[in-house]
Amino acid sequence: MRMYGSIPGLLALAAMISAAAYAQNPEMSGKWALNPDKSQGPGPASELLNYRITGDEEHYSADATQKDGGKFKTEYRAKYDGKEYPNKNLVTGRVTYTALRQMFPRVEEVTNIRHVKDSSGKEVSEVTGHFIRILSADGKEITSVLTDAKGEVTSVRVFDKQAD
Repeated sequence: MRMYGSIPGLLALAAMISAAAYAQNPEMSGKWALNPDKSQGPGPASELLNYRITGDEEHYSADATQKDGGKFKTEYRAKYDGKEYPNKNLVTGRVTYTALRQMFPRVEEVTNIRHVKDSSGKEVSEVTGHFIRILSADGKEITSVLTDAKGEVTSVRVFDKQAD
């Protein structure tokens, strides 16, 4: 589904709104709530994110309620090194994988991966999609651009910082 354009255009935009130094985003630490009025495309009825960023590691959890009432909870701890880390769905117990990469200041890429068996029976990694997360300059908003495995944008979610 092609909704908003290509990743290269979004990355150019992210580069323009980014600061000059590369570092993890400790300003992302805290609680964030989905703002459905600013979001576009398919998404849950409500979603709360929690980030704890210390040093080179991000601890992330998401708690969402789908429009049909279904629940979704997930959690991972990952370093900004592009390696795969387990991402556990706390409702189903299913484990997928996440790879984190710092792209620009205040901009990170999260690659979603599942492990599948190839034709020889060997387990291989298969990318299922990406999130490009952009922290606003004032630190009050995160824009999360979701893409499918082909790199086409499927939705854009906006989250507002919550008081601790």
